[in-house]
Amino acid sequence: MKQDKKPYYSFVHNRERIDAKETFFDPSSFAWTAEIEKNHPVILNEISAYLNGRNALKPYFATEMMSAPEKWKAFSFYFWGLKMDADACNRCPETIRLLERIPHVISASVSVLEPHAEIKGHFGDTDAIYRCHYGLIVEGTLPECGFRVGYDDKSWENGKFLVFNDANYHRAWNHTDHRRVVLILDVVRPQFTNRKTWICARVHGNIMWLTAAQATGIFKGRKNLFTKTLTFLFALFAWARLHSLNRKSAWL
Repeated sequence: MKQDKKPYYSFVHNRERIDAKETFFDPSSFAWTAEIEKNHPVILNEISAYLNGRNALKPYFATEMMSAPEKWKAFSFYFWGLKMDADACNRCPETIRLLERIPHVISASVSVLEPHAEIKGHFGDTDAIYRCHYGLIVEGTLPECGFRVGYDDKSWENGKFLVFNDANYHRAWNHTDHRRVVLILDVVRPQFTNRKTWICARVHGNIMWLTAAQATGIFKGRKNLFTKTLTFLFALFAWARLHSLNRKSAWL
């Protein structure tokens, strides 16, 4: 990727981004993956204890992406720079400590795909980040349980990373009798770190718009000057909010 290239945003650009050369990345090419992978027992124990003690998981808001309602659930420690669950952060201190060592990490969430469920194919928000899936509880492999980016299929593994281009087409499936649980991280690509806050704000702006469109049914799924302008205004609001927060509330 060229250093002067602008980030791609699926909700701004009218064409879908398909880059066949950017599907999966080699996890070993990132300096921080080995430290996280060797601490799998610590991270798994903390997150499992938190999930077992609380009804923390909520259905993913974009229900149209699921094969069946409530089959895809999640909770977030941090989401595009914002702390989402202070209790979860407090109860998983070693996990947060390890994740904070990752340069330019902006999101960390736990994603649960229930047995015999699929996440439909879709394009992610932006190519400004590396999206990382870290296997917490995975009891199946291809072809029963897997993940496709572009035309490449891979299996999750316990204690291992899958790093991929979220802006490319991707889908997931779990046709086993067991839950698949992964930790999802977003790490800003080196060439975009000076725009980190604005990247987070742009995605927050889109999520605000999608939430409003879903609730009202107005302009849902459309990309025109009016919707793009509203998304931009939402992004400005999110940018101001991110800038107003201190380090205890923002992960930037």
